[in-house]
Amino acid sequence: MGYALPVTVQMTEMACGECGIQFTVPEDWRAEKQRTGNGWYCPNGHSRVYRESDEERMRKALAEERQRHASTLARLNEAEASERKAQAEIKRIKKRTAAGMCPCCNRMFQQLARHMKTKHPNHGA
Repeated sequence: MGYALPVTVQMTEMACGECGIQFTVPEDWRAEKQRTGNGWYCPNGHSRVYRESDEERMRKALAEERQRHASTLARLNEAEASERKAQAEIKRIKKRTAAGMCPCCNRMFQQLARHMKTKHPNHGA
């Protein structure tokens, strides 16, 4: 003896954009068509399709986000390299001035502070 089980199917109302006929389809079927981007036909035979599937939209969004991340990472790497270069230049100048080398005229002076004050008074400004 067999038993009958009640089955509930949720239906979604749609309208054809070409002829205007209204019809209903199972919601699972409609969601699958939207997800995959596959086409179908209205009851009067007009071709219908979702322009862009959810999956395709998500793929595009992911690709855009990856591109944005890559460009941000490139800018970060460039900024870090620039900072390292500037720090190395500062270190080099400090070392040279500590040894008495004038940063302006590249000459050695025993009294570098006096030389800077008299010959290059605006250098620190």
